[in-house]
This record gives sequence, C-alpha cells and structure tokens, in this order.
Amino acid sequence: MFLLFAVVLAFVGGNGPWILIATVVLAAAAGTRLPDLDTPLRLGHRSALVHSILPLVVALLDRRTWPVAAGLGFGIGCHLAADMFPNTMRGFATIKLPLWGSIGAMPSYLWIAGNAAANLIGGLVVLDRIAPRDVVGGALAATGVLGVAYLMRAQGGWYALGILAVLGWLAFR
Repeated sequence: MFLLFAVVLAFVGGNGPWILIATVVLAAAAGTRLPDLDTPLRLGHRSALVHSILPLVVALLDRRTWPVAAGLGFGIGCHLAADMFPNTMRGFATIKLPLWGSIGAMPSYLWIAGNAAANLIGGLVVLDRIAPRDVVGGALAATGVLGVAYLMRAQGGWYALGILAVLGWLAFR
C-alpha cells in the first residue's frame, strides 16, 4: 500500500519539497517489506529478483518515479542489511535465482551485502540528483528514523544497525 501511495504521489503530487520527502519516505517504508513479497508471489523465499537492486532500477525507468527509486533503495537496503544476520545461512535463508535455485551460503552473504550496499548508495545518488541539499537532509533524516525503527524490530536488525552506524561514522569522519 505504501508503494502505491508513493507512486501516486510521484505522478500527481507536484514538485514541492514536502511531496518529494513524503514520496521517498513512503517508498522506503514499502522497501522494507518489498523483498518479503517473494513468498506470496511464489518466487521462493529470498528470491534474487526482489532481494537485489532490481526494484530500484525498475523505478528509475521513468524520471517521475526517481523519488520512489531513492526510497526503495533505502528501504530494501535496510531489509537486506538485516538479512545479513539470519540464525543460519542455509536452505530457507539463502538467495534463490530463478530457474537455478539456491546459490549457497557464502555467495548468499556476498549477494546480500553487495545488494544492500548498492541499494543504499543508489538511493543516496538518486536523491542527490533530484533534490536540493536541504531537501536531501530532510529526506535522509526521515528515512533514517524509519530505518532505525525497522531495524530495531527486524531479526538481525540490531547487528545491522551497529554496522550501519559504524559505516556512517566512518563516512562522515
């Protein structure tokens, strides 16, 4: 539902800074849950199609949905960061490629880490291209609160939150 609202806002909301921030935040909220659509869509749990940068890339196909792409990057990036810390990386927890199946434990860790980084960095790059600095700051603050709230509740989220905090500190240092 959040994704639908974000897309509608992107198409009919106008160009104001609050519309852009709201679109990014709604898309980020949707992105935290989007990878879990793999099961109801019968793609197999942890499908590579939705546990990747592909949703962000699809949202980049239309310039009007670039705020949605940025939000999806932040949300999916947080989801994948938490997915780095399953109880065990085997069977249900591994990445599944269409028509191939599981890629195994170590490649799954690499896939998740690489796509988490790609989504988070992609979200930042897209947001920086479409918004002035003060709007970028507002969108990052709002999505940061959303991301922390998500990670505090997600399995493995506390570990991911710690790693993202250290990486953020190093980036701004």
